[in-house]
Amino acid sequence: MLYKIFIDDSGKKDYPNPYAREFVDNPPSTNDYREFWKDNYFVLCGVKVKQTDIGDIDKIIRSLKIDCFGTDDVEIKSTWLRIPYQRKKHYLDPYNVTDEQLNKFGDDLFEIFNQNEDTLKLFGVVFDKRFYGDAKRKMPDGDPLLKATQVLLEKINRSSQHNILVFDQMEESLSKDKGNHKAMLGIWTQNDGMEQIYQNKYENIIEVKFDRSTDDNFLQLADLCAYALYRQFIEYGREWVGQEKPSKNDGKNLGMYSYFEKISGNFSSSSFSGMVRGTGISCIPDIGKKRWSHSRDKKDPS
Repeated sequence: MLYKIFIDDSGKKDYPNPYAREFVDNPPSTNDYREFWKDNYFVLCGVKVKQTDIGDIDKIIRSLKIDCFGTDDVEIKSTWLRIPYQRKKHYLDPYNVTDEQLNKFGDDLFEIFNQNEDTLKLFGVVFDKRFYGDAKRKMPDGDPLLKATQVLLEKINRSSQHNILVFDQMEESLSKDKGNHKAMLGIWTQNDGMEQIYQNKYENIIEVKFDRSTDDNFLQLADLCAYALYRQFIEYGREWVGQEKPSKNDGKNLGMYSYFEKISGNFSSSSFSGMVRGTGISCIPDIGKKRWSHSRDKKDPS
C-alpha cells in the first residue's frame, strides 16, 4: 500500500539566540519573552494520506476554495491567513471576501482533519534549541532542520507501508544537488553526520521529493499543521517537557492552542499504548517524556 506524506516547516532554521544554561534551568516566561520562544522552536510536520484517497480529499479542498474565493486557484498559507496586512493583500482585496468569510474558510479547512481522523494522519517533530551548546550547533546532528528531518524519517519508517515524502521546497530552486535539499537527501541515503542513529536504512521510504506549495493543496495543509504545532510549543512547550505545571484547570492536561486542538486527534499514536508522544509527536530533546493519549476526549499527559 502506497502513502504520500506532505511535509512543511515552521519557525527559524538557525540559532538566533546564544546558548545559555539559564534558558534550560530557568526558562523565561512565555508572556514576557515571547520573541525568545518564537526563535527557540523549529518544527517539521507531515500529513500522511493514502495515495488512493488523495483525489477525494483534494476535491473537498478545492470545493471550499471555490465557495470562498470563487476559484480553486488560491494558495493557502498560515502567515497569509493570520497577519492582517497579508490577509488583506492575498485574500480580502483580490477576492472581495470579508474577514468573517475568510475565518469560516479557515475553520472549514481544519474541519477536514476532524472528519478524516483515520485518513489524514499527522507526524510532527519539534526541535528545542535551548539544549544545544556551541559545539553541537556546528554539527549536522545539532542542525534544527537536519536533526528534525532524521527524527521524522525514523518515525515514518517505523510504519509497515511504503511512503513517498514530499517536502515543501527549502531552497530557492527545486534542485536536489545543493543546500538544504542535498543535506536532507544525504540523511535519507546514509545519515550523513548524524550521531544517534536508530535506523540504518529507511526501507519504508521509497522516495523523497521537493515541491512548491503553490499548486499542491496537501503541502498547504501541511503548512497549516506545522504552524499549529509550532504555536502549541510556543504557548505550552514547557508543560510538554515538564518544566511548568499543566495549565488546564484539572491540573493534568496540557494547555491547547485552539487550532492545534482541532488537529490533535489526527496525530499518529502507538498501537500498544495509545500515546502520541514519540509516535505522532517528538520533541528534541524530550527531557520530560510526557505522555499524551490519542483521543481528543482522553488527553493524559501525566
